[in-house]
Amino acid sequence: MGWRSPNSGEEPLILDPVGFGNLVHEILDGALILLEAGVGMASSDLTLIEATINAATIEVATIWAREQTIPPALIWQRTLNEAKLLSYRALTFYAGQLTDMRSYGEVPFGGASPRTNSQLPWDSNSTVEIPETGIRIAGYIDRLDISTSGQQARVCDYKTGKLPRESIVLDGGKELQRCLYGFAVKALLGSDISIRASLLYLRAPSELMLGDPDATLEEIIRYLQFAKTNLAAGNCLIGPDAADNYDDLTFALPANASAGYCNRKSAAVAECFGDATQVWEAN
Repeated sequence: MGWRSPNSGEEPLILDPVGFGNLVHEILDGALILLEAGVGMASSDLTLIEATINAATIEVATIWAREQTIPPALIWQRTLNEAKLLSYRALTFYAGQLTDMRSYGEVPFGGASPRTNSQLPWDSNSTVEIPETGIRIAGYIDRLDISTSGQQARVCDYKTGKLPRESIVLDGGKELQRCLYGFAVKALLGSDISIRASLLYLRAPSELMLGDPDATLEEIIRYLQFAKTNLAAGNCLIGPDAADNYDDLTFALPANASAGYCNRKSAAVAECFGDATQVWEAN
């Protein structure tokens, strides 16, 4: 229904993980726009990248201070320094691998509105539909690198959290971005383009590359078909992440739902959903 939880009007002591991730993403997007407007990401040396990140951080920090509540000054400065460090790792991780490539950040697709006036690699209003499902997707790709030949592309989903202990593909349905990003690129630039899809954990830093994007997309299609069948039958029930700290719809559940209600209903939910629950066990 388009509902969104309101931002707190109180001054936060620290940014929560979601807020910090948004801060890093905005700095990265701003820095990438500046670099591509100049000599280009592929031709930028480490000194230029660092200076550009510093400039982008100042601009983003100014906007945040004007438009929303931020932590106290000392903590805010420490947060900005950490965000700059992670941003530097993100933009230098592929140093030397970007020859003959153009880089884009926060790339809209499927009808998502562009967040800046920077050049896009495609028409962002073009429809992106997952085959055999009738489901259309829209969103923003964190980072997209495209070769000038148009034959190769790299999609990257930035992560500011901890690196998983083991390699993941779908992680119980939580990590769909890089798979769907790759599909969006193929849908908009041509099915013959070679794609490298990765999660880039900035604290490590470390890259988790998707081994077989095409096979993974086929797996996702199967899960989506199961889910669509359930929704069409009216089975819109709680899942394993219901009532967690970042569930905006917790208010629709009974009080203390994570400790009682969700546990009591889990077996009945699994029986009702049937094959659709398979995604919860996917690696």
